[in-house]
Amino acid sequence: MFLSYILLNSFTENLPVALALCIVPFILGWIAAYIYYKVSKLQSDNAELKLKVEEQTQAITDLRMNVAKLEADLETRSKELHKVKDALILCESERNALREQLGPEALKAFEAARVREAEGRTVAFAGKQYKWDDLQIIEGIGPKIAELLRNAGIETWQQLSMTSPYRLREILDAAGPQFNAHDPESWPHQAALAADEKWDELKALQDELVGGRSA
Repeated sequence: MFLSYILLNSFTENLPVALALCIVPFILGWIAAYIYYKVSKLQSDNAELKLKVEEQTQAITDLRMNVAKLEADLETRSKELHKVKDALILCESERNALREQLGPEALKAFEAARVREAEGRTVAFAGKQYKWDDLQIIEGIGPKIAELLRNAGIETWQQLSMTSPYRLREILDAAGPQFNAHDPESWPHQAALAADEKWDELKALQDELVGGRSA
């Protein structure tokens, strides 16, 4: 009986220690497993982020290269456009000088002959039917602007082709602020192509224009 009491007393006294020896390793193991899980997840997330950063870096590099290429192409096209415009202005100046040499009477007779020849004539262009010398065939010219030009004495493609963009701008400005957005820079060139019946060249030029100006 005494022995049993001693054993029971010893067991009771060592129970907390025994429980601690069982619980502590369990808790430490759980903490270690949790830390391992978190570390593994962080490593996985970091690997994904690193991959995304590399992809974005490559995309930025590609975009910068494309921008540089487009800027170079734009600069080249801009230089070509200026050369073409300069050549156009020179040709128009030479043509106008030659027309002036004809004299006003000869020029009037020439225009009258063209008008008589064009009476009743129509042109199929860009899927539409136009009367000869209809100014609305020009990209950027609508009914209201066509009326403004006619009121200013510009009634034919030939006359429009001989009118400088500066004069056309004066006509638009005088008509009011609602016409300020229109750019007549290409109108004389377009009109010259129409007058010379160069329809393919006119169509190609208009495909590059929006509202009469370069896109």
